[in-house]
Amino acid sequence: MQQGLLLLPSEIMAADIRSVKSAGICRCFMSLTMEERKRMEKIKDLAGRLGERLFSDLPEKKRVRLTVRMIAGIFLAFAAIAGMGFFRYRAVKQLEKYQAIADAYAQPDTVLKEGREKSQKEAAAELEEIFSEMEADAERYRQEYESEMREKGLEAYDWDALCSANEDTRGWLCIPDTLINFPVVGTEDNAFYLSHDFTGDKSSAGSPFMDKDTQVWDFNRVIYGHNMGAGSQAMFSTLLKYEQEEYFKEHQTIYFTDAYGSAAAYQVMAVVKYNIDDLAEWDFRTRNHEDMESYNVWMEQLQGRALYYEEPDHAPTSIITLATCDRRVYGKDGRFLVIAGKCT
Repeated sequence: MQQGLLLLPSEIMAADIRSVKSAGICRCFMSLTMEERKRMEKIKDLAGRLGERLFSDLPEKKRVRLTVRMIAGIFLAFAAIAGMGFFRYRAVKQLEKYQAIADAYAQPDTVLKEGREKSQKEAAAELEEIFSEMEADAERYRQEYESEMREKGLEAYDWDALCSANEDTRGWLCIPDTLINFPVVGTEDNAFYLSHDFTGDKSSAGSPFMDKDTQVWDFNRVIYGHNMGAGSQAMFSTLLKYEQEEYFKEHQTIYFTDAYGSAAAYQVMAVVKYNIDDLAEWDFRTRNHEDMESYNVWMEQLQGRALYYEEPDHAPTSIITLATCDRRVYGKDGRFLVIAGKCT
């Protein structure tokens, strides 16, 4: 121990620890250095031997340098080849994916056929369901219709059969407790059904028909029918009984049923003996009115011309006019009219 130098025990221990750590670091460094040196020596030895064989006529340093460059070039070439192989692998995989997509699109007929078959099956199922619902609705409507007609004392009309027999069918006219109970037709030619029956065959009795151009929404719809003469009960012949006041009061209800519609009740409100020369003054065929004023004027003239007039229980939403020939007063220009207003 040197003179004047005094170390405490803790200082001595710290110094020892530092010495130990430094020695360990140095040994580790020396160990790594030796390993590196060994590798470098092996590479140098390999390069020297390759150089001697490949470049035996060159100086040693130049041989080693050329050999190292050659080895580095070979390594880089291998690395490039490996990289190209990797990218080629990726490209092949991508092409396989594109090919799979192309194959799917290369079979459009199969895809479309399967789609069509599926759509057709779904559509067939939907149609079957719709038809089933329609049949159920039709049956329910038929039952309701028959029940309604029975309540009114009327028969249920087979509209399919009627319209099949005559496409001009417009509806059915019925005055309860009378002989007037006929199908009503309609066409653009008022003259046709004066000489043809419901089936279209020639007949002097004709068939009741609605005035041409009449629409279901018209306020006044006129129905014509033949008066076959005194003593006849055919067609509208019995309509002339309405000139008897008692008959007028006892037969106040007329039913008209539009094809495939509900039976509408009309209340008889007027009976008129009419001369067709008066059309300019009062046209009983007027289907609609421009305004309330023209409607009121028309109704006032009706009341003034009526043989009998009964104020309806409710203002009519529409009226129906039954017209037939009556030669007793005005000769061939005479007409007999029964006018009824819709009750509801």
